[in-house]
Amino acid sequence: MTREEVYKLIDEERDYQDNVVDPDPKRRAIETHSVGDYMIMLHHYLHMADTGWNLYPGQSKALDNIRKIAGICVKCMEQYDTSARGEYNGD
Repeated sequence: MTREEVYKLIDEERDYQDNVVDPDPKRRAIETHSVGDYMIMLHHYLHMADTGWNLYPGQSKALDNIRKIAGICVKCMEQYDTSARGEYNGD
């Protein structure tokens, strides 16, 4: 896959995640999680990826969860002012 194809999958995952939470953008805009909340979600879905890779033939179950993890990471960076590599934002 190309990087563009991967980013398209992540973008589709983010759209899916937003609509699962709440299809109304006004209500969705007030939903917030702490960075720690996102880290807990990441741990959970990493465990799910491990489980999928260990219990099912092939890699598709693991990759489904890796796509979800990428979407969660993007959501966290959307919500919080994330610095560029090499920059420090003071937190």
